[in-house]
Amino acid sequence: MKNALTTLSRIEKFNINEQRKILIALLDEQEALQLHLDNLNLRYEQEKEFHRHNQLIGDFGAYTKKYLADKEELETQIQSLEDQITHIRDIITDMFKEQKTYEIIDKNRQEKAQHEEDLKIQKQLDEIGTNSYIKKHTKQKQGE
Repeated sequence: MKNALTTLSRIEKFNINEQRKILIALLDEQEALQLHLDNLNLRYEQEKEFHRHNQLIGDFGAYTKKYLADKEELETQIQSLEDQITHIRDIITDMFKEQKTYEIIDKNRQEKAQHEEDLKIQKQLDEIGTNSYIKKHTKQKQGE
């Protein structure tokens, strides 16, 4: 039973580490998309300022339309990643709970085994004490 619990705990730790790797990759991807969105917003503000001073150059309406489409796409991708991140975090939480269960079961088993060993030793000591008492009193009665 101990080997099975140890094996299950090790497997769970491995699975948690794999999920953490996935989580880190998703967080990195989310950070990159957020950076891209921030840069897109910055470029839009710069373009808006440029158009304010140079209204005769370019079609700002078409640029704004493209900007809004790109922004919406990035926000959708970021939201999708946030949903995936939440899901992975929930999985990791459940895995931690399962691993903790294995550890508690193993600890309880070890404590029970130690308690049984302590009882066995105490029983042996009691028996030795009883035998010693009987021998002592038997010698005293024989000496009388």
